[in-house]
Amino acid sequence: MEPLPEPLERRRRQVEAALRRSVVVRGVHTPDPAFRGRLRVEPGRVLIEYQVAEHGYFWHVPIIERLLSLALAGEIEAELPAGRQVDLREPFPSPEEPPQER
Repeated sequence: MEPLPEPLERRRRQVEAALRRSVVVRGVHTPDPAFRGRLRVEPGRVLIEYQVAEHGYFWHVPIIERLLSLALAGEIEAELPAGRQVDLREPFPSPEEPPQER
């Protein structure tokens, strides 16, 4: 797995501290052309996976940022399919705010 760019790694560590569980970010290869990324909260960890077969430099950064924000917001499972624009202007919860219970 490639290291994350420093701002994204810092965000990952913030979410990890806020959720009090490890946050694992890993690239996966999948033949599913619609898959871009997914979030799964498991016992003891948060797993974020993103498609590495896409073309483009750092295209995965907004996908990972969005999935980190969803985890911080209390989502336990999410998938981002192709064709869905990831809007970085969407409000992201602050790591200092506790996640909302569902």
